[in-house]
Amino acid sequence: MNKMLSIFLPLTLMTGFLFSQTVEGNYELNYVTVHYTYEIRDSSSAEDAIASYAVTASWPSSENAVYTHTLSEYETGDTLGTTLIPLVTPELLAYAGYLLTGDPTAPGVALNIDFNDDGTFTINDGSTYPTTETINCSTTATIPAISDDGTWVGTTGFFDATNTVYTFGWGISLSGIFAQFGAPDLVNGTNGVDYGVGTDMENWGMMTVHYSDDTHSQPTDVEIYWEAHDGVASGNGVDEDGEFNGHVGVPVVDSDTTTIPYVSGLASMFGIDIVSVTDYPMIGGEGVATDSISVVTGETVYEGVVAANWGYLFDPLSTDGEPFTGDEPLQATGYFFTYNFMEAVGYYTLVLQGMLGAGVDLQSAITAASDSVAFLYVNSDTSAAIGAGVGESIYNDYVACLGAGGGEACDALIEAGPTMTLVAVADMCESCWVNDSDTLSGWEEYYGYMIPTPGRLVFEVDNVCIPDNTTQRVNPKFYNTEVVSIDKDAPIAGEFKLHGNYPNPFNPSTSIKYSTEKFSDVTVTVYSLLGEEVAILQNGKIAAGTYDVKWYGEDKFGNKVPSGVYFYEVRSDNRTATGKMLLLK
Repeated sequence: MNKMLSIFLPLTLMTGFLFSQTVEGNYELNYVTVHYTYEIRDSSSAEDAIASYAVTASWPSSENAVYTHTLSEYETGDTLGTTLIPLVTPELLAYAGYLLTGDPTAPGVALNIDFNDDGTFTINDGSTYPTTETINCSTTATIPAISDDGTWVGTTGFFDATNTVYTFGWGISLSGIFAQFGAPDLVNGTNGVDYGVGTDMENWGMMTVHYSDDTHSQPTDVEIYWEAHDGVASGNGVDEDGEFNGHVGVPVVDSDTTTIPYVSGLASMFGIDIVSVTDYPMIGGEGVATDSISVVTGETVYEGVVAANWGYLFDPLSTDGEPFTGDEPLQATGYFFTYNFMEAVGYYTLVLQGMLGAGVDLQSAITAASDSVAFLYVNSDTSAAIGAGVGESIYNDYVACLGAGGGEACDALIEAGPTMTLVAVADMCESCWVNDSDTLSGWEEYYGYMIPTPGRLVFEVDNVCIPDNTTQRVNPKFYNTEVVSIDKDAPIAGEFKLHGNYPNPFNPSTSIKYSTEKFSDVTVTVYSLLGEEVAILQNGKIAAGTYDVKWYGEDKFGNKVPSGVYFYEVRSDNRTATGKMLLLK
């Protein structure tokens, strides 16, 4: 889920490091969360010639734009957005291809890795890992098959109070797949001072190893965390010359299908008629809040949110965030951006700029511009009266704003001319079709030319490439396949349940099967007939799922135990289940 490296950086810092605590084993990915932060950067490389710092939408299309509307603008240092990808269960890993790409045939996420104590690791065949690719300013997720031979580095760490959990600084020094990052001194160092953002080691990581017992001879699982920022040090988001070349393509924007019907229902309570349509979503809509809270983010769930490339511009709130207060630019056209509104803005702007360029005073220029819009609907006498009223009102408000020290912010009053004119026309002429939101704009032939007709405009989001620096914070958990395996054919776990062990009786090994319906801290312990602890087979957090834990008939020191009856206990948080098994030799 990091961006694939555009170049291969053979960093070999501290290779050959000999680790004092064993991590050696074959590991399978159990869950992973990835958090991306996209920060706007300055143009740097030749590839930035295509860069844009604004997200826009065009009508009638991006290819044949008659009008382009700016949806949002960014400056260097702004955060473009953040993305949290919580693949926190085996089921989510399996369906990640569909969740991330929308393609039901895309493979899931799977990582099988050999970690070796000599500072090497191997990503084995059959592994897949998400990445992003940007083509024609469109960034999409892909999940390619991967394999890799790399090296890792580590620092001296510390055990927890149980003496079974070891945490140390961990980094990747060579990889063709993952970012490179350093191994900080977690014992003597401080995040934000010795490592982390703003320090000499911005790219850093750590590993936590769970052991079956305090002999530290058998790791049961490992949890890794790292953060990496675009740059030469990580090998991400730079070209062969070390210049930043990362972009986020924006082919779609957040939109929703619920705001327009919701606002239409709300407006009817105020006696306001708003057309409720579902042909296209509302561009930029956040949806309607529900009573549900996301179990992943802890935030309110909004209904109807979609990623859309086409949609309406609809604004019932404007700057004050309150509906129907009169400050909405699109109020005269049913709060939709329609052809009538676009036409009004075009005429008003053209006349205003022409008059001001000819040296006409501001009030007269506003009056003439408003008159030109009103004349589209009413006779000359009425349009002149509307123009004079709008011109006087805007000019007086503008002068008062300047007197109060409003500065450039006062220009917004002048820009309100088209809206005020359309509202005035609608008030004076009930038969005038000012509000054209009840139909969709189309095209008709007029003396051999195709001209647009009034109605709602459907905008296409323009594909733009925004230059960015990406920070990735990745937190995967792996289980040691020698100890634990997941039953991928089992149904989705709906409860904590012990399924017994098989075979039973057994020789020389057996598998204890259990399922847990939630992310939990699981311990699997074997006891003798006298209740003495023989071995701890599993000890650590694990995602929801159905698992098989192997016991090879050995105690915590690796000694073979005698034939007889043994008990096992599976503990998931504060829940326990026990079983009995017979070892025969």
